Amino acid sequence: MEAAAVAMDAEILARLAKEWDIPKETSQEYDSYFANAIKPVIKTNYLSHLVTAVENMVNESRIQDCFKALAEVEPRSGYEWFKMHLGSKTLRLYSIVLVPICIKRRATTRHHHSGAIIYYNSNYDEKTIRILIAHEIGHIVNRELLKKEDTERAANLFTYIAMHDKNKFYSEECEQFVSKSDIQILNDIMNVCPA
Repeated sequence: MEAAAVAMDAEILARLAKEWDIPKETSQEYDSYFANAIKPVIKTNYLSHLVTAVENMVNESRIQDCFKALAEVEPRSGYEWFKMHLGSKTLRLYSIVLVPICIKRRATTRHHHSGAIIYYNSNYDEKTIRILIAHEIGHIVNRELLKKEDTERAANLFTYIAMHDKNKFYSEECEQFVSKSDIQILNDIMNVCPA
């Protein structure tokens, strides 16, 4: 089933055509592509800021461990290349992947040498899925970053803190990111990114 694209009003379509020389059909094509291809993927990337932040922190920790190990050995031909790519963050040593699946458990994490896979039961509502994923991220934080005993209670504590922060963000901080109208969005873009 295709998602409904945001219906761009005639004024927006006319300004896009005038200001950026973009035909109405092209604007509608992009709008439809976003709604049907990109938005469904965004929707299943639950807690993406949290997942990315933890993933980046673990990755950075592992990179620092690699630098320490490399510093102890005689530099070889590949050493500088390896150091350059690790330093530029183009090489990932750790990734977190979310996988929706029908499982008996609510969620579980499988740790691998190059990251973690969080399997979650996709039959739950979105609020529950977010809680389940935050809980599994808590296990990753305990194991990879805090290096503490990984208990269900510690993962629950992390879940509370993460969900409290997310709730506060949505209820108190999001307003500053919302434009008052479609025209305001376009005006903001034109001010920041002139063509």
